[in-house]
Amino acid sequence: MLAHVFKVVVDPFLGKLCVFRVHQGTVRWDSLLFVGSAKRQFKVAHLLRLQGKGIPEVPALGPGDIGAVAKVDDINFDDVLHDSHDEDHIHLRPLQFPQPMHGLAVQTRRKGDEQRLFEILHKLELEDPCFKVERHPHTNETVIRGLGEMHLRAKLSRMQQQYKMELDTSPPQIAYRETITTGAEGHCRHKKQSGGAGQFGEVMLRVEPLERGAGFEFVDVVKGGAIPGVFMAAVEKGVRQALAEGVIAGFPVHDMRVTVHDGKTHAVDGKEVAFVAAGRKATIDAVRKARPSED
Repeated sequence: MLAHVFKVVVDPFLGKLCVFRVHQGTVRWDSLLFVGSAKRQFKVAHLLRLQGKGIPEVPALGPGDIGAVAKVDDINFDDVLHDSHDEDHIHLRPLQFPQPMHGLAVQTRRKGDEQRLFEILHKLELEDPCFKVERHPHTNETVIRGLGEMHLRAKLSRMQQQYKMELDTSPPQIAYRETITTGAEGHCRHKKQSGGAGQFGEVMLRVEPLERGAGFEFVDVVKGGAIPGVFMAAVEKGVRQALAEGVIAGFPVHDMRVTVHDGKTHAVDGKEVAFVAAGRKATIDAVRKARPSED
């Protein structure tokens, strides 16, 4: 038996309804089926046929018939249902859907509805392969994406009518990033005396640009124990703090290598907090000096 799931509907009474077309063999109300290459079977407890607004139960469906099963969480859109591991390798050619580009940031009008909002959006996302939900940690926004204004308007209308969810919408913010185009040297000597135990840490480092998407790379080439190894983690922590906060425009800095090559400590006043501050300020100093090249 082979069947293809071509539609998923989240019904308020039946729950998750997976609609499929039987291509060969017969599926019965008590059949044990596999989903794709999954190792665990599920039992068809209720075999349904779609007839307009009615969804009657039927004992069996044959080739060419369209049916549905309800409340099986393991089934998703485009899955293949079969009754033997001999068919694990069979897949239908995936459908090419347009990329959802139109976006709206959504926010609940009532406090406390955030968890319920994500549950509803997850249901809508299961049904529609051209509807996507994104959560941007930097802008702290929930963004829904579809094929256009009418597409998203239909989703918002359904959320209001079926789920009684009131939302405010706005254009999504752009999650900007910072980077550098040239290398530069940075230096900071953190020295603090407050009457008691002081703080001292000096860091010299160099920043270099990496390829787009390469992320962040931290390199330690300090020799002779100028910065003790126990403080190098503190230097990296300060570097990461500076990159997360942003230097020029306040956005996270990406695609950069930071190489720590020298520094100084103090036998008494050398402390972790001092090297965190020195690493942070030295990174800020270097990034501000790394100006775009002339070309």
